[in-house]
Amino acid sequence: MAMSLRLFEDQLVPGQRVSWRAAPRAIYVRSGHAEIAGGGAWRRLAAGECALSVDAAELAGDGEIWTFEVAAQGVATVAPVDRMRIVLAHDVDLDPSGPVLLRADTVAFPPDAATPRHGHKGPGIRRLLHGRLLAEIGGETRMLGPGAAWFESGRDAVVGRNLAPSSAFVRALVLDPALKGQPTFVPWTAADAAMPRGARSTQFFDEIVAPPPAGGS
Repeated sequence: MAMSLRLFEDQLVPGQRVSWRAAPRAIYVRSGHAEIAGGGAWRRLAAGECALSVDAAELAGDGEIWTFEVAAQGVATVAPVDRMRIVLAHDVDLDPSGPVLLRADTVAFPPDAATPRHGHKGPGIRRLLHGRLLAEIGGETRMLGPGAAWFESGRDAVVGRNLAPSSAFVRALVLDPALKGQPTFVPWTAADAAMPRGARSTQFFDEIVAPPPAGGS
């Protein structure tokens, strides 16, 4: 069985509410604001804020939200009603029957910054907030503009180069629980390890979660 990480985009409209089943999610407010009811309480998030949600949730507000969701099923099981919302989804090589570590953060690049060649200790999905990056991922080179989303397995060599005055992306990683509180960045060579990182991350949360099993609610 496969586990998957899925990135959705939704527009919240004043006066309307959206209901979601229980699942581990990083809910990032891209613009406007969101009010999230789950676990018996309401939370209000402003633009640029991100929160973990694991219970069945109800959302209201006015703005655009990007949601990274962990599922104990593969991408092929995405429900038809969710396919219109999906930006990117990818299977990940983790045990769907056990807990995982969900980490959400932003990564910012100052002018002319470039990362050394590197990998990570687990997979994740990124989406560019602003700026422009030239990304080398494995054997592929991509030009990334605002709104572009991409998957990194962690096992492919990656280099990111900033081509704008500043660039930043929001990221969700799905990791082995043993990595809680630990860095995931892996320099590709000893020479890469001696280079400056070139980018700065700001963490939203780093929590161990358990996706509901197939057929759960």
